[in-house]
Amino acid sequence: MIIYIILFVIFIALFIYFGTLENTTKKTSDSDKFKNEYKEVNEDNVFVYLNAAETLDYIKKDNILILFGMKNNSFVGNYANILNEVAKNVGIEKIYYYDLTEDRKIKNGTYQSIVNYLKDYAVSLDDGSKNIYAPSLLVKNDGIITYFDDEDAIVHGETNANDYFDNYRTNLKKITLKSVLEDYKKNENKSN
Repeated sequence: MIIYIILFVIFIALFIYFGTLENTTKKTSDSDKFKNEYKEVNEDNVFVYLNAAETLDYIKKDNILILFGMKNNSFVGNYANILNEVAKNVGIEKIYYYDLTEDRKIKNGTYQSIVNYLKDYAVSLDDGSKNIYAPSLLVKNDGIITYFDDEDAIVHGETNANDYFDNYRTNLKKITLKSVLEDYKKNENKSN
């Protein structure tokens, strides 16, 4: 009986000891996760993940930047790389990222609500339904959508992302995004 009591006390002590140890498993940060999904973007990036419910809440905010993407899509990776570079140069510290892959595939209710909110910007299909394509960038200032860029999402066709994002298109996109993000940053500073 004494052996059982001693074993029980040792078991409880070990349980307490291991239960109070700091969890050493490293959580993957959003920037690391983004880098792992998009090899075109370095680990020092501005992207913060949102799920569908968070995205629906965030698109209703007054001032927001959201990149809509699809996992491991090279067009999204190239676009995100350009966006990240410009954002860092302008001083933007956070751009939200929503991977719509699964939600769009199963057409869940939250995704449909996002599409409905952005109905004026979503692409209409032949059957009358609407979808958001990737990459797409949403910029809102003072509650107004001031920029919605899905140009590079619609053009995929038979070209690959590296050929599509040549020097000309990359530089043109940088100029456009710089202007858009500078306006956003000015508005963000006014709001604070």
